[in-house]
Amino acid sequence: MAISRDGNTEYKDDAPSLEEKEKLLAETVEKALKEDPTSLSLAGGYMGTDEVSILARLDLMKNVRSLDLGDNQVGDAALKILLTSPMLENLEALFLGVNFITDQGVLELAQSAAVVVKNLKLLSLDDNRLTDASGAELMASQNIRHMEVLKLGWNQLGNATAEALGKTDALNRLRILDLERNYVDDSGVAEILNWKALEQLEELVLSYNKIGDQGVKALAGCERLSALKVLNLTNNNIGDDGIKALAESSHLSGLDSLYLGRNYFTEAGAEVLKASKSLSGLKTLALYEGAENTPGRVNYSRPELLRPDE
Repeated sequence: MAISRDGNTEYKDDAPSLEEKEKLLAETVEKALKEDPTSLSLAGGYMGTDEVSILARLDLMKNVRSLDLGDNQVGDAALKILLTSPMLENLEALFLGVNFITDQGVLELAQSAAVVVKNLKLLSLDDNRLTDASGAELMASQNIRHMEVLKLGWNQLGNATAEALGKTDALNRLRILDLERNYVDDSGVAEILNWKALEQLEELVLSYNKIGDQGVKALAGCERLSALKVLNLTNNNIGDDGIKALAESSHLSGLDSLYLGRNYFTEAGAEVLKASKSLSGLKTLALYEGAENTPGRVNYSRPELLRPDE
């Protein structure tokens, strides 16, 4: 905007033209890919539909395997452009956390025959605007059949998504599932444990959900979690009964990291877990979270402060 001092205000659009955007972005991409032509990070760059359209037609993108567009302005239209671009068909990792993608965009990913980006091994959709309407369809989609790492934290996914995972024939290679800060409860945990490829799961993140003792008991009693290395149950509704089940589980002996801070178990429950002989492989046992914690004291005082109860 330009303002003249003779009393007449003039407004000038300082936004670059599409041609200027294309030239600038092409230069940025070319410079970024010189060090590693297979990996490109454009996170936090205020990129929207125009920029994604330009990116999706650049020849420079043909060799890119990992693309990070986290913390931008990517919405459903931009996601569709990415997924249908022949220049991006070799992508194996796509980071889209902290954007503006809704169910409509993810349904396009899950259902559309026009999707050409079908070799993804890692997909991050953390902190978007997703509900079970798209989460359930995504779990059943053959368009993500090569997926090994799926990050869906900080959305509004719940038991319907968990149920779809339990029934899917698509996600046979998934090793890491992150559902942090969603709305999965005990029933949802039971659905996840029905998943036919459960034996290969190495990391399960269910922190900041609505899981109580029954869900934890189901996890502890599941014979198909022998490959699980990391289990994150921080900030749920877990009491001493759930903690005791974990401590006595003979099926979670492969765990090397267990996170349980901000739950409802007592000091007695914490001591039972610390003394567990069944979880002998643990290298990390996190029972404490928050600045007020001291060694030997479990943080169960105000877990409701961070729990999504509504």
